[in-house]
Amino acid sequence: MVIELKTVEISASRASGVLKHYGIAANDQEPLVVSHQEFSRGGHYGIEIPAVNSFKSLEITINALKREGIQCTRFNETLGSHLLSDSEVKEMLAICRHNQIGILFSVGPRPEYDIKASFYRSQFGLEMGRRLNNSDAIRQSIEEVLRLVDFGCRGFTVYDIGLFRILNQMKIDGILPKELLLKASTHCMVTNSETAKVYEENGATSVTTAHDLGLGMLGSIRKRCGLPLDVPTDVYKSKGGFIRFYELSEIIQIASPVILKMGASVQGHPYDTVKDELCLERVKRIKIGLEILGRNIPSDLRFIDSTDPQVCLPAI
Repeated sequence: MVIELKTVEISASRASGVLKHYGIAANDQEPLVVSHQEFSRGGHYGIEIPAVNSFKSLEITINALKREGIQCTRFNETLGSHLLSDSEVKEMLAICRHNQIGILFSVGPRPEYDIKASFYRSQFGLEMGRRLNNSDAIRQSIEEVLRLVDFGCRGFTVYDIGLFRILNQMKIDGILPKELLLKASTHCMVTNSETAKVYEENGATSVTTAHDLGLGMLGSIRKRCGLPLDVPTDVYKSKGGFIRFYELSEIIQIASPVILKMGASVQGHPYDTVKDELCLERVKRIKIGLEILGRNIPSDLRFIDSTDPQVCLPAI
């Protein structure tokens, strides 16, 4: 007996038609396609190491990268710029500039440091994410951006969409450098293509996707969003601890231009104190991931050009 194979009929068919009309993926089973987009000055992917929150950690990590022969695009400070003194910020910018590696600083203060922190730490407050809920915090965040820009910083991780709009207007008006990178944090919870589009339309120049997105959703975001994507490839134990090293090749092909956020999985929580040993363990973890990538990556995919604005190389 011959069994005729039929295609499964998808539910919510009217909604599928609407999404198709707007060019939005209706399910995660759509074929994965190669992105032919590159960074503005060439290249398909780069490497970012998160939670490098002090000059000492930065120095240890850079030396370890050199010993292992690992090329790193940029670092990301995550505790908040307002917790670093002028002298330490200048030292961090200087060592990055000397080694031709970029660095982003997280704009602070954030709600967890505010006088309303008790609300932020409540269940409902946590569900709000890191939204700035008073004008004082907005003013102070802008002051932090101005302070670090004066020192030569050219990249910031931003958490609040309202702050994005203001900082973008400041770039348009020439108050901030045109090449300044404003990256949407993972805490912005970019979980789908339309959320990514909202941040693109409101001044983000780079978008970090939520930690748990599959290849199908990354492909959907790439089709709808023209910004470079930052994709976590291994994450803190408190955020799941998963490691996606065998998907790195696919992530680059689907999501390029893309920055791979690597090394976090050796750490329990992003706010944990980073000791010297942990810095070295991070580099070791990244080396393992890049070895897997090297065995699987198509030969035509290239590393980001070191002069690209997405590198966030500090200005002299």
